[in-house]
Amino acid sequence: MKPLKTLMMAATAMAMTISLAAASELKIVWYVDNDQEEANTRALLDQYTKLHPDTTFDLEITPYDGMIQKFQQYAASGIMPDLSLTSSMEPVIRPFLVDLNKEIGAEWINDFVKGWGDGAKLGDKVIAAPLRVTSTGVFLNVDAFKKAGVAIPDQATGWTWDEFVPKIKEVAEKSGTRYPLVWDVSASRWIVHEYQYGNHIYTEKEPVKVVMDEAAWTTTLDKFVDITKAAMPPGLWSGASSDNPKELFTAGQAVAYMSGSWQIAGLADNAHFTWQAGPTPRGTVASSIYGGDYIVAFNTSQHLPEAVEFIKWITSPEIQAQYAKTFGMIPANLKAPAVKYDNPAATEAIKAMQNELNASPAYAATDQAWPQMQAVWGTVKTAVTQAVAGQISSAEAISQIKKAADASLEASK
Repeated sequence: MKPLKTLMMAATAMAMTISLAAASELKIVWYVDNDQEEANTRALLDQYTKLHPDTTFDLEITPYDGMIQKFQQYAASGIMPDLSLTSSMEPVIRPFLVDLNKEIGAEWINDFVKGWGDGAKLGDKVIAAPLRVTSTGVFLNVDAFKKAGVAIPDQATGWTWDEFVPKIKEVAEKSGTRYPLVWDVSASRWIVHEYQYGNHIYTEKEPVKVVMDEAAWTTTLDKFVDITKAAMPPGLWSGASSDNPKELFTAGQAVAYMSGSWQIAGLADNAHFTWQAGPTPRGTVASSIYGGDYIVAFNTSQHLPEAVEFIKWITSPEIQAQYAKTFGMIPANLKAPAVKYDNPAATEAIKAMQNELNASPAYAATDQAWPQMQAVWGTVKTAVTQAVAGQISSAEAISQIKKAADASLEASK
């Protein structure tokens, strides 16, 4: 018979082996806008680990603009991380994505904002979990309007672009504000302007077809080019300027800022003037655009059950409310309790932008939901910036976008 001490040592070693085997470190790839957001993300992961001590995280922060390259590198190796944040399910990662219909259940996706939930689907699969929803719209420097003696209409009345541009030019002049308007140089931020004139790329229901009226799109792009010349920093949308729209507005150097709800937390912390979200100008239609981020799991994971459990937790109603408050986002889960943000301006801004999103036409969601759109975004940004720079005409830019959209249908067959 072995001595008692030897048996106890063996038992201890076995227990440690079992404990190590049960512990899981999940590799998770994420992008953030600033140090505070990274700190908040790490705190959220620590919160999960406290609840589930056997699950820890190896967090890899990657710049948003480098995510596709990062995915390509992982795909080339054949081994993906366990989890990742993403704004779109690029073709390079689709073969690796876990079907959450099978892992969680077919009805689960119905708990989320429909426009963004639809974007998580690929055929009869659900390849992503909606994490946060964003709405694109305009922010206004309220102090500049007051200084200029110019009234801002209420959210219900709003204004058209033809009314808005002269007003912000007047405000800039009378208040001594450097620029009337700054606008994120982004394909998805630009396309809202087309949506506001009734233009969209694809049908709103299957079968997916391209429905672009090139003449109508061209007229609206001409309007946008005129706005860049009349109200924005020179070279902002042509690539000839290094001006950062977010920094200019946050510093009080712009009357209006076309961006999205993800800026609200930063404005609440850093803008030392009174600001508000909306009313966003309209053309012939009032429209925002569905945006946001998903969290995905990969089928190469050695810890897939743990990864799926984390997805279920972070997208649950209670954590969605917490997440939305912490990061200044719109909850993706429809069952999340009402969120009251610490900053009254942030609370009102989220409410205004969510209402604008809810009032948007269906195509503001479906254009994003169809996977074909992922093959078009790059052409959109390149073509529009070239048109603004005068390198090509608006008609040529729209023709390029139309060709990319047509090709996206062929590629998806």
